[in-house]
Amino acid sequence: MISAVEWVPMGAADPNPKRYELSKAEMEMLEEQAGMEADLEEEEDANDDDDSSASPDTNEASETTGVKLEAVDISTLPADLRMDDYSEDEDDAQAEGRLGNILIGKETELMGTNLDRNGMPVEDIDEEKGQRERERDDAEDSSDDDDDDDDIDNDANDSDDDLADVPDTREFMPVDVRGLEAMGLSAAGLGGAMNEEDDDDDASDLEDTNLRPDDAMVVVAKTDEDFASLEVHVYESRTGNLFVHHDIPLPSFPLCLAHGDINPDGGAGNFIAVGSFSPSIEVWNLDVLSALEPVAILGGEDTSGADELMRINMARAAAGKKLKKKKVGQQGSGLRPGSHKDAVMALSWNKVHRQVLASGSADKTVKVWDITQAGNPNACAATFVHHKDKVQSVAWHPSEGTILATGSFDRTVSLVDARSNDGKNYRKATLPADCEAIAWDPFESQYLSAASEDGTITCWDVRKFDQKLWSFVAHEYGGVSDLAYNANVPGMMATCAIDKTVKLWDTGCCGGNSGSVPSVSPMPCGSRDMGVGKLYTISFYPSTPWLLGCGGSGNQLSLWDLSSEGPIRKRFGDRIDNADAVQETLADAEPAGNKEKDFEAMMAAGDAAASEKLSVNKNRKKKGQKKKKAHRAGR
Repeated sequence: MISAVEWVPMGAADPNPKRYELSKAEMEMLEEQAGMEADLEEEEDANDDDDSSASPDTNEASETTGVKLEAVDISTLPADLRMDDYSEDEDDAQAEGRLGNILIGKETELMGTNLDRNGMPVEDIDEEKGQRERERDDAEDSSDDDDDDDDIDNDANDSDDDLADVPDTREFMPVDVRGLEAMGLSAAGLGGAMNEEDDDDDASDLEDTNLRPDDAMVVVAKTDEDFASLEVHVYESRTGNLFVHHDIPLPSFPLCLAHGDINPDGGAGNFIAVGSFSPSIEVWNLDVLSALEPVAILGGEDTSGADELMRINMARAAAGKKLKKKKVGQQGSGLRPGSHKDAVMALSWNKVHRQVLASGSADKTVKVWDITQAGNPNACAATFVHHKDKVQSVAWHPSEGTILATGSFDRTVSLVDARSNDGKNYRKATLPADCEAIAWDPFESQYLSAASEDGTITCWDVRKFDQKLWSFVAHEYGGVSDLAYNANVPGMMATCAIDKTVKLWDTGCCGGNSGSVPSVSPMPCGSRDMGVGKLYTISFYPSTPWLLGCGGSGNQLSLWDLSSEGPIRKRFGDRIDNADAVQETLADAEPAGNKEKDFEAMMAAGDAAASEKLSVNKNRKKKGQKKKKAHRAGR
């Protein structure tokens, strides 16, 4: 099952990822272990110096025991213990005697020792007699050798006679020198071919792991039976090849993902935040192929006591000391300060304040986290409790870094001013069913859309949050599970549902970017059965206009390349060239002093405009004019 899909923007990933990287905790443990080993060596050196400085013959009182040693008469000791009477000549003589038992032949003459025929040493044998015995022994040895040679010759002749009449049926084939060299069995192959093959393997591994500039990376939260993991896929746009680049095992079932580029140290990188059934949020480095642990954990179980005990025991084990045991009631039980108390169901990484992360949980709360404070008690910057049921979705405003939208199973969507720590500065709108997903329009950032469990898509202008801009049923035979806007094509929205289909919609015809006649709801532009079962998540690639990915119960990632769809390109193609111009026009039309205007002032201005428009409509109705349909303001 695939529960979430998150694209990595082009240029965010390291083109040459690392195999492994030591974490901060591992570096601290290694430094502590090295320090304890150095102290142990210094202590051993000090003990050796103390032992060498002490004299064995001294009669002075011992500094450690205070006991006075008695004098010993050396002449009463055994010969082996009288070191003053030691003589190297005596040892050499004894060694010669011992070696005489194992030396043979003329080697005994070099040591001045004679042996009898049984190999035993003999004493006081004159030179002439010894010479005669040696000659007799040589003669006997030569006669024995001649007899042995005769026996061997006779055996060989007999065997030749036996095999003379036997035909040779062995078959011989030419030696394939190149084949042996290829297998590394020849002399040339052992020297060069094997090394060349190893070099080719290394080059092939680098080619598989290194990223090209046009490669698209997408992260998939996947669960296969009892195994949960993050799969990092790479899509080669030139060849259409999709493969798993590397994966990261997870301890719990993943529910949501959010991509960011700030690490706990404040530096830039390529990171993914993961929410799961556990109350913690794990942040992983996507540029490390064999990552064993996250770079940061927000909330969750307090493991500080266990981590400290592990560091101490690793250092003590390296020093050869006895390990410590965890005491009952030791610090480290329970949850970290500010942690969620239930599963983390939604995440959103702030694109304006890049160190800020928002989370929604099944404990009915919304929390704002500071990534740079991970591991500290003040990592949770704010907690909001304005919902009465599980929080399913959270989404930061694309340009206003203090506005946060939240959706809950209490059938409401809320706008929160994240600067108010008390959580009282918020506004709510109702939904016909439980909220499944929310999304901001990247080109009309005042528009917020929400998907409901009954298949309905609802959109509001947040300046008039008490009135719906439009609402329609997107999927009649299955509730909408997710929706997404294309960040490169104005007015393109996609939805997915448990009916196994993805549908594309044109929201520009509602009075948006296309400039067409306003209508009540977005126009359908196409649909497709993705062939991967019920769909739970969908996302557009932010770096190109024509690629989206989705996943669900089929346990496979499915991509839809919209560039091959002629009707879709015909409908939206002319908007891509004008997208930058539209954004520049909106930026120029907005006064510079209002870019960071107060949230309450914006809401109050929206309410005043709505009241003024309502009064104008009443006056027109009195004059006999028909009431206009709801459409986007200013279009």
